[in-house]
Amino acid sequence: MNYDFLGTGLKFPLNFQSISGGAEVSTSTSREHEHIRESIIQILGTRPGERFMNPEFGSKLKDLVFEQNDEVLKGLIRHHVIDAIRRWEKRVVITDVSFDDSARNKDLNQLPVIISYRVIQTQVEGNLVYPFFRELP
Repeated sequence: MNYDFLGTGLKFPLNFQSISGGAEVSTSTSREHEHIRESIIQILGTRPGERFMNPEFGSKLKDLVFEQNDEVLKGLIRHHVIDAIRRWEKRVVITDVSFDDSARNKDLNQLPVIISYRVIQTQVEGNLVYPFFRELP
């Protein structure tokens, strides 16, 4: 099966080649869906306005850092995650957004966001955990 639709692009986080100094291209294979995972992390970790040539790109997750840790926060995070991925990552459909709000994570001011998705063209399920820090690390 041809997985060209998953594409290639710059590796995230950005790395530079030691010999030429140029940016590394992601070597992730489409079977691993690592390129899609990198793209989702990049979308969620970028504030709207940070990209000069595309000021609307990103999500509003970082605006929620100082909100009270309750069900309203989880609802807002769920909304912003689904909205940003639906807008900027057209290769996937979000199937679930849940949270690991264990006592250990609360003590560390973390709220890991568990994102489940399905690749549209292959119907393959994937997931990732996005670390939402209540205090900036």
